[in-house]
Order: sequence, then C-alpha cells, then structure tokens
Amino acid sequence: MGIRITGIDVPFGGISWEYTETEKQAIQKLFFFLESKRLLTNPIEMEIKQWCIESALEIKRRLVDTLSECDFSKDTIGCIRSMIGACNDFLDRLDTVKETGIIFKNEKGDWANSAFSSAMKQFRNVFRENINLLSSVYGIIFTKTIPTEY
Repeated sequence: MGIRITGIDVPFGGISWEYTETEKQAIQKLFFFLESKRLLTNPIEMEIKQWCIESALEIKRRLVDTLSECDFSKDTIGCIRSMIGACNDFLDRLDTVKETGIIFKNEKGDWANSAFSSAMKQFRNVFRENINLLSSVYGIIFTKTIPTEY
C-alpha cells in the first residue's frame, strides 16, 4: 500500500495524505473477483441467458472501477479495456439469442445455440488472453481455468 500526499498546510505545517493501492494489489483483487465469476470459469452443461447478461454487466462495472483505482501502465490499461470491450461485444451478441430461459449444450458438447456459442467463446478467449498477460506482468496466478472449448 502506498501513500499519496493530498495537501500541505503552511505556515504552521501539516501534511494530509491518503493510502493508495499498488497496481499489483488492484490486479490481485480483480483476479479474486474474476475467479468467482461462473460466466468465465464454469464448464457447466447449461446457462441462463439473463444470468449471463447480469454477470457480464457486473464484470464490466468491476473492470471500469479497477481502472480508476491506480495509475496503471499503458499495457495494463489496454488489457483491461480489451476485457471491457469483450463484455460489450458479448452483451451485443446476446441480443441475437432468442432463447429466454436455459441454453443447453448439444450432443457434441457445444452450446446448442450457435450465436450463444460464438459469443461465449469470443468472450472467454479475450479474458483468457488478457488474464494471462496480466498474470505474467504482475507475477500473480489466476487460480481458475477458463474453458477453451466453449
């Protein structure tokens, strides 16, 4: 945790400050959050469209909040922005999915709805790539596995 000076009083003296997070701490907190998201890490046989929408919105909000926590490097900002973009793309693509309830997998193990399958694969691929980059830059392990097949 760092300290940022926010003011100096004169003539009698005095300094005011606030505690700040380091970039690594902020990314670690983001990883803890993302590891808990079923949308990213759960290889289940079915999903509910509305829950996926709510989860993507929650992830997007957390990513935006994380950007405001620290003065991140240009590369880290790029990774986080890429994940925000993946959330937006996922939400846009879910608009084309007509199912309102449960979306099941087919006998081949892929999502029965091809639009949902494509959206989910793209979403998870972007997150997997950027989490791997952030993990190597900050030396933080992302403990969950984001499925590659769907």
